[in-house]
Amino acid sequence: MVAIAALNGGTVAPSSKAEASSGPSKSYAPFNRPAYEQIASQAGATAPVTPTTVVVSKDETGTALPDGMMGLSFESDIMTDPRLDPGNSTLVAELKNLTKPVIRFGGQAADRRFFWTSASEGLPDWKLVPAFQGDTRQIVKVTPADLERINRTVVAADAKVLLTADLGHFDPDRAADFAKNASAIFGERLLGIAIGNEPNGYYVKGNPYLTLRPEDWSPSKFMDEFKAYESAISKTAPNVKIIGPETYSLNWLKPFAAQQTPSLGALSYHNYPLSTCLPNEEFFPTIARVTSRAHMDKVKTVVANIAKVAKDSGLPVWLTESGISSCPGSNETTRKHVAAMWIVNYALTVAQTGVTQLDVHGALDTCKGGPPASPICDTGAYKRPTGVMTEQAIYHGMMLVSALAPGMFHNVDQDGSENVYSYAIGHKDGSMSVVVVNQNDPKLSAQAPVAIQLPEAAATATMSQMTGPAFDAEAQTQIDSREDAGVPESQRAMIPGFVPGQQKVSLPLTSGTVTVLTFTF
Repeated sequence: MVAIAALNGGTVAPSSKAEASSGPSKSYAPFNRPAYEQIASQAGATAPVTPTTVVVSKDETGTALPDGMMGLSFESDIMTDPRLDPGNSTLVAELKNLTKPVIRFGGQAADRRFFWTSASEGLPDWKLVPAFQGDTRQIVKVTPADLERINRTVVAADAKVLLTADLGHFDPDRAADFAKNASAIFGERLLGIAIGNEPNGYYVKGNPYLTLRPEDWSPSKFMDEFKAYESAISKTAPNVKIIGPETYSLNWLKPFAAQQTPSLGALSYHNYPLSTCLPNEEFFPTIARVTSRAHMDKVKTVVANIAKVAKDSGLPVWLTESGISSCPGSNETTRKHVAAMWIVNYALTVAQTGVTQLDVHGALDTCKGGPPASPICDTGAYKRPTGVMTEQAIYHGMMLVSALAPGMFHNVDQDGSENVYSYAIGHKDGSMSVVVVNQNDPKLSAQAPVAIQLPEAAATATMSQMTGPAFDAEAQTQIDSREDAGVPESQRAMIPGFVPGQQKVSLPLTSGTVTVLTFTF
């Protein structure tokens, strides 16, 4: 077990007690569990970290971490993939590492290569524009049999599903038939259907792949088409909620929200904070950028503006497609431990701002040659999938967030290291989790001294931790030294040095970790 560093820079033995509460005396039952053993700092990681104090208020922020917030987003053209049947892959096992996950089908394929039919129809004669040189992707015909297959996975994983109707090829009646069949097959597990994917990008000068509408395309013209779809779906499948606008532009979100269409179930938005794709550009994803306070502050500002539109309209807001970057190919963050750190910080930041669903975009492709930013991938050889899935680093962060019990965020007053982030969540049973994201560089930085002042004295205190030896470490992220979502709360070890009746807990946290401290009172 590593030594516990005191906040003044010295060290005390692992068995020493944290500071006791100065409040009125009260009897507390003994809490006899083994102390949590953190991984040691890396050799040479000696740069001191500014001590951080975290004061948790009894007051709530008014926003909550919901149950089942985390989900996976896929392109609609994988809906025919046989691995979406539980008997053909290990996908269900991976999904079970998330709590009540959302499986969303959409992406650019929804408006370009996705053809729904419940009849005996052949493929349409659509002109496919390649997205890149050598793009050989074809139109995919999706039928009720495909929805039945997907539903078997949805049920087995205790998941929910979001679908996207093709707006690229204007056909409200076909979308209504899609909604009717989806409602019959998925039932209450169908969260809703979006009308088109990123309609604000249907005209991009000089990019024929993205362009689906003429140059005069506008939010008002989109709303005209959206309402035609909504009307057709409402008549055919009145119980189906419609979500939208699935844009990445606030200028399109505001007029859409103002319409208050009757069947609208949520405002949906796409957000990739670092989506410039050339290394010399300002928002190209790098380790330095994703771990910077400036980056997360900007995320908070952007998402707060999105959440305000939703709040003013009385609707929940979902980030139905998200990730560090939408750029293809590898960068410093893909497959790396830093991505796991980032998704925890990002998810808790946007949830505290008001977002109630977050779906990270990915694929089922092979790890070799597949999209490197995907949370999961197939372990087979290049383009030869076997159905045996594995997690990328970012999925571990998703699992950690998903394992947190739902509850209301509490206000936190923090002072100290700018690379330490803290979140406090009060749960329905009266317990509280404090999540500390220590984004100090694990290769360079010593443990971060952290002192947490709780709203009241705690009776019990447990600990769980996500670790990785370096920000750029690949396939080495773990939670409690495990490959899954970590040790269940009922079995977790005690915070080292904790004594029942403490209101202030002080301990060092190894750099490059996310720590979940859960207290009962």
